[in-house]
Amino acid sequence: MSAPHPPGWPAPAPRRRFPWLAVLGSLGLVIVLVVGLTVVLVLGDDGEEREDRKSRSEALRERLLEDSRAELPTTADVESAVPGYDYSTAVTGVGTDADLSIAATYDADAKDPWQGDPGKIEVYADAALTKPVPVMILPDVTSPDDDPHLAISPVRLQRSHITRRDGEVKGTLADLGTFWNLNPHVYVVQYLTPDGTKRPRPLVTQVDFVSETTAPAQVTSTVTPDGDALLEWTPVEGASEYLVVLEQRRADLDDTVQVLGRTTEATWSSATTKKCLHGCTQNDVLKLTTVDGSTQASLPQLVPEKIDARLGVVAVVDRKPSVATPIDFNGLETLPVRSDRKWDQGADLAGQGLAALPSRFLFVSIDGSTRATGASVDRAEVTRDGDDWVVPLRGRGTRLVDPVRIPVAAVDDIDAAVATFNERAQRDYPLAGLDEAGIVIRADLPKKPAPELPPPDYPVFGSNELTKFIAGQLIAGSTAIDISEFADQPGLPDVQDALSEAVYQNPYALAYFDTFSFDGTVIQVEAAYSVAELQSRQKKIADRAEEVVKSQISAGMSVSDKVAAINRYLVDNADYDHAAIDASPGKYRSDTPANFRYAWETDGILVSGTGVCMSYAYAFQTLAEEAGIESVVVSGELADGGGHAWNKVKVGDSWRAVDVTWNDPRGGWNPQWGTKYLLIRDAQFTGDALRTERDTWMSDAYLSQYATR
Repeated sequence: MSAPHPPGWPAPAPRRRFPWLAVLGSLGLVIVLVVGLTVVLVLGDDGEEREDRKSRSEALRERLLEDSRAELPTTADVESAVPGYDYSTAVTGVGTDADLSIAATYDADAKDPWQGDPGKIEVYADAALTKPVPVMILPDVTSPDDDPHLAISPVRLQRSHITRRDGEVKGTLADLGTFWNLNPHVYVVQYLTPDGTKRPRPLVTQVDFVSETTAPAQVTSTVTPDGDALLEWTPVEGASEYLVVLEQRRADLDDTVQVLGRTTEATWSSATTKKCLHGCTQNDVLKLTTVDGSTQASLPQLVPEKIDARLGVVAVVDRKPSVATPIDFNGLETLPVRSDRKWDQGADLAGQGLAALPSRFLFVSIDGSTRATGASVDRAEVTRDGDDWVVPLRGRGTRLVDPVRIPVAAVDDIDAAVATFNERAQRDYPLAGLDEAGIVIRADLPKKPAPELPPPDYPVFGSNELTKFIAGQLIAGSTAIDISEFADQPGLPDVQDALSEAVYQNPYALAYFDTFSFDGTVIQVEAAYSVAELQSRQKKIADRAEEVVKSQISAGMSVSDKVAAINRYLVDNADYDHAAIDASPGKYRSDTPANFRYAWETDGILVSGTGVCMSYAYAFQTLAEEAGIESVVVSGELADGGGHAWNKVKVGDSWRAVDVTWNDPRGGWNPQWGTKYLLIRDAQFTGDALRTERDTWMSDAYLSQYATR
């Protein structure tokens, strides 16, 4: 999630110009064309009057056009800020109707607005440069002949782009402006220098757009107990309504923007988009792929296509839209869409009754994966239809249901059979040890100024300087982290991205249960532990890490040997903490009782010998750092059981995955299982271990570097 926008944008918003419409003139006529304004100047015979009018028209034209253009740098301020890319200073405060101008002697050949001009100029909505933004690239006719420029113009959102749910329209829909409104931060990539020479590394410029209407300062997204997305945001003064807008991109998509919801309240749930026929689907409108894995399994000729989906909230004041405050899909990928009824192929319902029902309820999520949750049956919903019991099989944490017909003759006592089934399903449902909540940035925490603390004497990890600084201050126990010195440095991630990486990648920070607020310059930390407790636990962790590495790692070991030794040590000396999972009734960090937090933190596994997957991953990371191994913590979603954490290590020039939790079934070392998920590629997580990665564990621009190859 991007850092909150500061209030008080400049007004009025600049008018949008059409750069390909030059001033038209012939002896006696000059016409200046600007959207919303047409000026016709007729020149008389008097030369002085003619020159005066010409001067006034040129001044008007210049003022109008200058108000709607922003020139981008063509030189780098930082080289290889992200490996392989140079970065210029960010361009800020640009109006959502404005064009971007780039000095260029070469011609643009942008045939598809969604592609930009590949190999010359491209525009993306994300720092990882994976989500294109539609633009028009044409000669900037306002530039002089001796200083030619190209103009990057946003595509205006026409009525044809906007789809309303179920054809229902209430009131007047606000103009959504341009695609700059929906993508308030874009990254322009220049592959060529102004004279057309290929750059040694592409040059990236971040551009930040503003609108007259203030955007919601922040939006939080959570998953409801019924499996719907719940969005909540800070109210905007004077807002008459809010629009929940979904921008989508795929090759055959006609409508690229949907207004999913219009509300006067500062909250919205995807439950309002449900469809019901014989059964209900959920979150169908938020799907991230055209064909899910379950459908493809039965129809292999279908080729799935990933949908580039971006969700945001727009505030409307006096029918003027704000820029969209984006909503990260991270943590929402598991939202259920429909049930995936594969279990009943050959199930002996007639002979075994409810005993033939599965403990797990399979469902397809918005990312196209088939996932599992616990199954349950509500006795009050079971009905009789002739010779059959109609048993609604439900998936916990969803609103999905599969009605199953079971012969009455196969069930002696329906009440006892339902109770027995629910007990079995509760016992068999697989447990997951990673909460789904991301780092929470709250606006209501009190501001507590504090001085910068000296760097800690513990390992600090960060893919970039901003993350390293935040991580160092978290480890030092700071309650107020001033990041103003990083404000103008190009190539850095946004605050949320850097903060999330700092928490996940620094086991000594013990910040997994901290909460944060951000006022634009200072990250305020509501620490879960006092400085005294933090320092005491850090010392125990460091002492144990040094002791373990001395006992398990010897001179001459290869990186692979060291990783194997650490894996075996943890499997031999730690156990999964089922009691902690049982004591944490919800799926969010705030649901975890304070006396069980250790199970998600470094010293749970490393010092006490018990914890869940997050603690295994932190413990492995700590020992790897002590042994001189390059390692990261990874978080994601198991297709068969929820959130999970594991590690990746660098061996030679390649990254490999290690999942100590899944290498450690109950009991001591088991050679059959102990190395099953040791130094494998991502694609080797199959079957029950199938998983997807979140994007919160590493700053977005760096995620691709950790793919196993």
